[in-house]
Amino acid sequence: MLYSILLRPTKQRPKPIRAHHKKMSKDLYKVLGVERGADIGEIKTAYKQLAKEHHPDKGGDQEKFKEIGEAYEILSDDGRRKMYDMTGSTSDQPGGGHPGNPFGGMGMRGGDPFGGMPFPMHEMFGGMFGGFPGGFPGGPGPGGPGGRKREGKSPGKTQELPLRIVDYYKGRNFNIKLGRHAFCNYCKGSGASSTESCGDCGGQGLVKQMVHMGPIQMLSQGPCHACQGKGQKNIGKCDPCQGRGLVPEEKALDVKIEPGMMSGNTLIFPGMCSDNVGFSEAGDVTIILREADEDGDSRGWVREGNKLKTSITITLTEALLGTTKVLRGHPGFPNGVPIEIPVGVQNMWSGTIPTLGMPVRGTPKFGEAYVSVLVIPTQEELDALKKQSVLIKTILPTIGPVEECPEAVRSGRWSGL
Repeated sequence: MLYSILLRPTKQRPKPIRAHHKKMSKDLYKVLGVERGADIGEIKTAYKQLAKEHHPDKGGDQEKFKEIGEAYEILSDDGRRKMYDMTGSTSDQPGGGHPGNPFGGMGMRGGDPFGGMPFPMHEMFGGMFGGFPGGFPGGPGPGGPGGRKREGKSPGKTQELPLRIVDYYKGRNFNIKLGRHAFCNYCKGSGASSTESCGDCGGQGLVKQMVHMGPIQMLSQGPCHACQGKGQKNIGKCDPCQGRGLVPEEKALDVKIEPGMMSGNTLIFPGMCSDNVGFSEAGDVTIILREADEDGDSRGWVREGNKLKTSITITLTEALLGTTKVLRGHPGFPNGVPIEIPVGVQNMWSGTIPTLGMPVRGTPKFGEAYVSVLVIPTQEELDALKKQSVLIKTILPTIGPVEECPEAVRSGRWSGL
């Protein structure tokens, strides 16, 4: 805003500036069929049911559908709901659109290509880009059709994607079909059938106004409110988009998980959010990879970078004589992978096995696997030790003499014996 100050005597008093509000003709709570004390969950459930029932594509009434969307838009926002509860009115000033929704309502279409995933993928991606009540965002003013666009991208959206260790080991591809909102090709997002030069500002997009403050007069210059600073006024309603400035379209989101990727890696899809009438470019979608909860034998494996760690339990006999054991649950070997346990391995020893770890992303290499050994004698082995103690003493080296000590030998309780 540019100001140039002119000092001259005047008897005129400054005119007060009043905010304008529009009174809602119907009770918004009655429109959605909920009580005034209803929580956000009840409001959302009621809106979904009514929107589905009155959707124009299913033979519903367009005006009723719009009324339901406007009621939900206000009651789902804490600030606007409190204002409505106190005054029964909503502000018609610019910026009255649904806050926190810079992206289109994107959802899963078609079948579920994510069989065996540890979470409902269609629910995750169905709502990851937000949603506009009634299917489309915004009314007049900034952020709605006819508003002044800001240069650059609209805010992006981030979504976490949990994956199991086998997906990180082998890699996996997802093809997600998303419904999004795109600028109408006919009106270029204006929502109008045609435009004309704004008469209020002469097509400049700027207006000058003399403001009186006591003996001071200020000449202010700012955006023209009649055309939102565009210099052009919209005429009529665009038929293809019904004046919304946006039309639904379907796009495919190809998510490629490379072998060796890990939790915290990101995948960026430029411009995949819905177009936003307040910005010249659509925002980016960023997917952050996370670890999902494992099940079955795979729960016994832990990943640390390119390393895999697990543990295995063996008997006393196997520890003394050595054996071969099969590790279950390895992400690269669904039938298990056998490893050699050497003679005389001791409890809590750890073995390192080359190339049995995770793939090193972008290379043909693999990390190492670390296997901890737990030696737990069976009851049969314990009974045999007690019965054959004399024989064992003849086979094994002689036990050293007991240390002399003036105190009496004491017995205790040992867990597991």
